[in-house]
Amino acid sequence: MSDNNFNYDIFVRNPLYPDNVTEFFSHESLFSSSSNTSPIPNSFNISSFNVNGLKMHGQIKLDEISTFFSLKHISFGGIVDTHLHPKQMKFLSKRISNYTVFSSNLDTSKQILSSGGVSLFIENSFASHVQDFQSHSSRLLSVDLYFKGNVKLRIFVIYIPPPAESVLRTDTINLLIQQLILTKQAGFYHAVCGDFNMHLDKYYPIYFNQPQIASKHIHRLFFHLLSHGYEDYTPINLSNSLGTFHRNDQITRVDYVWSCPLLKGYALTACIFNAQDICTSDHNPVITYYDMSLLFASTKLARARQLKCRTRRVFKFDTVTDIQWMEFADKTDALCDVSPSTFSSWHINQMCEYLQSRILKAGNATLPSSIVGNNYTPKVPKDLEILTQHYQFLNRLMHSIRILRKHPSTYSAAHEYKWSTHLIRLQNILQLYKNVFTFIPLLPSSLSSCRQDNFKSLLDDLSIISKSLRGFQLLQEKDFQDSSIRVHLNDRNNHFETDLSSFIDSALSRTRRRITLDRVFIDHSTHPQLLTDPKDIDDAVVNHFQNFVPIKSTPLVSIDTLPDR
Repeated sequence: MSDNNFNYDIFVRNPLYPDNVTEFFSHESLFSSSSNTSPIPNSFNISSFNVNGLKMHGQIKLDEISTFFSLKHISFGGIVDTHLHPKQMKFLSKRISNYTVFSSNLDTSKQILSSGGVSLFIENSFASHVQDFQSHSSRLLSVDLYFKGNVKLRIFVIYIPPPAESVLRTDTINLLIQQLILTKQAGFYHAVCGDFNMHLDKYYPIYFNQPQIASKHIHRLFFHLLSHGYEDYTPINLSNSLGTFHRNDQITRVDYVWSCPLLKGYALTACIFNAQDICTSDHNPVITYYDMSLLFASTKLARARQLKCRTRRVFKFDTVTDIQWMEFADKTDALCDVSPSTFSSWHINQMCEYLQSRILKAGNATLPSSIVGNNYTPKVPKDLEILTQHYQFLNRLMHSIRILRKHPSTYSAAHEYKWSTHLIRLQNILQLYKNVFTFIPLLPSSLSSCRQDNFKSLLDDLSIISKSLRGFQLLQEKDFQDSSIRVHLNDRNNHFETDLSSFIDSALSRTRRRITLDRVFIDHSTHPQLLTDPKDIDDAVVNHFQNFVPIKSTPLVSIDTLPDR
């Protein structure tokens, strides 16, 4: 059972992939650097690229990175295994215009084969949202960005050493898992990009078919990611010549962009970029695209109230006539004026965006709709609502027949006309719910034939139909109630893992209310201060309530003395 009112605000935000996976993954726009398709509209992306060090031929490699960023319009570019200190990286990055770079510290220990070094290039329109970055080690970096609507995004860049450096590899994996747990508890949308030096294609069969082996210590990182709902959207490598790593005759897939459970709902698609023609690295970059609405369309309810943006439009498909459907189809066809050859050359997400805009424009012009609140959700499924309407119709009809039976002298030709229309609906009800009735009564074609027994047989037949529908309605309501409880429980369990604040609100049947302070003035007699830094504001507020707000409370004698809600 589903609601037929169509929410156009989220239509085709996450378009479905084609059924023919092989054909989709081998499409030129995914596996060709020569593709000239435009970037996916209304999206941002995160990429990972192992450059095999920038000490040798650093300027040339930076130019290659700049070319890659420009070709694919990279928003967040993770660069792995740089072998450079942050100051060296910042100096070289000046060759890449319109990007700000954040880099990890460098491990100069002589006991290791690779000194590591990871960086994240952020396009300047996003870099202004950076609030913090942290070098957890020379191989793990995190950058935090804050957007309107309390949206917090954390991007990790990681380089996990190869198995030959077992101790360092173990430490790096343990550090990443620890940071992922802390990040999840803090409520961040987050992604992990980098070179994992692990083969997910080989681990999948183990994870799904051998759970006891899959959870062993050697597989702990992939097991943690998959068991906690993370996803890597990079297409399965069905190409004989393209992976993310190629050396001699070896072609494998070791570079990934993992999305957390919160972020993966905004993922659109992913691709492997064939960089062999423009780059000297033995790695190919991977790119994952996300819906831009996560970053720039998420507004708190309080802010939406200020902007008076608390409504949305839904289409009422139940009331659409055949003529309106034809007008809608003709209008949509007229708006889709791109030639089939041009349309077929686009990326799948660009196709969806194009169709979405035309369909919505045609729908707004031709289809009936209504404006509802942002928090509107149908109280009952559409099928149950229709069943209830049919049952109420039967009760009203039986009431009218009883009045006619009580006052037979009021019978007229108008009753015959109304009965002819009601009879059509009754026959539709009997056909729609034919499996509900033990037998289907034969209804009279006219009311005049029922006057012989003063409408008694007709009332008996209608009463049988009404009781059967009522029993079926009660069963459907019970099923809906049970499913609603299960959905609510599942949401609460998911919130315990992904959104602890919502879990607490739900468990306590309370909604947290708060005031967001962007500045605090301390009215001191000799040293007045205006605080604007978020950390200083937090410290000042905590200090105020700890030291200046009196606490008026007395110990409770027993739990019975607690006030009612």
